[in-house]
Amino acid sequence: MKIKAVSPLIATIILIALTVALGAIIVGWARNYVSSEVSNLGAQVQILQVVYNNSNGNIAILVQNIGSTQLVGYNLLVEFSSINGKREKCPLVSSSNDTKYLACYIYNITDSSSTTSLINGTIPQNSLFLINMTVNKDSFGISSLTGSTIYIYYSKNQISEGYTLS
Repeated sequence: MKIKAVSPLIATIILIALTVALGAIIVGWARNYVSSEVSNLGAQVQILQVVYNNSNGNIAILVQNIGSTQLVGYNLLVEFSSINGKREKCPLVSSSNDTKYLACYIYNITDSSSTTSLINGTIPQNSLFLINMTVNKDSFGISSLTGSTIYIYYSKNQISEGYTLS
């Protein structure tokens, strides 16, 4: 019985094809990763003031876009870190039907000088805006918001210093 092997020419072609395919996969992943990181370049905000209501968990955050780029409203998140160490990223939720199971959520982003919604709009450089959110204290196992810290995120990246509620 004679065993036939793959010719060196065919083996070389197969190896080159596998290398090109693997390279294409890596380039595709890297392109998506880099584009998401570059889109956050220059995004930075400063939390100026926070007003909160301990009875219902509502929080109003006055923020200034101090970065070198405008922000897209629906890409903003607020991370709430309670005094017992539990952390949760609070998403933007446009329908009240989706809120009953969430530990926290953003229900509005507006221009600070008017009631114009910025949820589907852009937030220019150096402008002030309000983020309105609600925290379900039971989900965090706390009785008061005092001592908790909030951070602002743009997509996946933190763009603010922490602000502790006092």
